[in-house]
Amino acid sequence: MQAGVTVALQLGTGRVQIIGTGLATSATVGGDRVVSLSEAPLDRLFARGRLDPVDADRNRQLHEAGDKLRTHHHYAGLSGIAANDPNHSGGGSGAHRTPITETMERHRRALRIAESAMDAGDWRVVVDVICAELTLEAAGRAVGYGNDHGAAAVALDRLRRGLSELATLWGFSPPSRPAGTTLVVSNAAVSEAA
Repeated sequence: MQAGVTVALQLGTGRVQIIGTGLATSATVGGDRVVSLSEAPLDRLFARGRLDPVDADRNRQLHEAGDKLRTHHHYAGLSGIAANDPNHSGGGSGAHRTPITETMERHRRALRIAESAMDAGDWRVVVDVICAELTLEAAGRAVGYGNDHGAAAVALDRLRRGLSELATLWGFSPPSRPAGTTLVVSNAAVSEAA
């Protein structure tokens, strides 16, 4: 199921109501109306092996990091029905930034740590694709690229970099060594380990 979408079954009528982002209004699935739900962009990229087309394990690690970010975003009360705050009482709206439970605060703190772990441009694309569930083209256009193919390529590159930072931060993948560095092991360390 797509994050940020709530499915509600109306008990009296037996109709299913879809509420969430990307819909102009809430939609009721009935006899004359069909509502299509699609995979989230992160899940689609993972299923097609596009997060890391060379290494399947790395593809999985990047997906797990993105899924954890999406979970933090949801439990922080920043997506779905919890983000609605019609009374402007605070707590439900991301704009107010006032969590109403300790759980929300804990997840918002995790989001702030994740944001500080990466470049601001990468963070924007990561949040747009994973939390707002924008397409790569839309996320790339949001950071200033007008050509659809160029926007998608830039967004995918920034998404990969951002997810790589998150995977390292949250322990899904080991930290990478900078290019050109070699691991130096002394003979004393080898004999000590043996």
